[in-house]
Amino acid sequence: MYEDRDSPSWIGRGLDDLLGSAAKRADAADPRMARVIDTLHESYADLRRVGAVAEAAGLSPSRFQHVFTKEVGVPFRRYRAWCRMRAAIRAVLGGGNLTTAAHAAGFADQAHFAREFRRTFGASATPTLAKVRGAGPQ
Repeated sequence: MYEDRDSPSWIGRGLDDLLGSAAKRADAADPRMARVIDTLHESYADLRRVGAVAEAAGLSPSRFQHVFTKEVGVPFRRYRAWCRMRAAIRAVLGGGNLTTAAHAAGFADQAHFAREFRRTFGASATPTLAKVRGAGPQ
């Protein structure tokens, strides 16, 4: 990525694809899971434990996790983490700073977001997102 001068264009396309992926996966047929997904998209900072989310959906934690994974295609925790990451990336690409974006998406601080970004993408958040943001529309 850092060695390719055209990387902002393909990184941008990749991030656009990633940002749009949850919408495709969020078409749960089970109305309980649809409500959970809606709640996740309304409040990225909602970090209730799986047991509390399962109880709100009227299911045991193990049944909830099974149904959620079947309906959405990924486990609840991974989906929630992905939603938070997407929200923070979208905020940064929209002009926000990393700290504000991290807090709005439910990360404890900018360092927490940066660690999760590196763990997820294998690259540092600051230069990666700055490079993409600086590339403008492709």
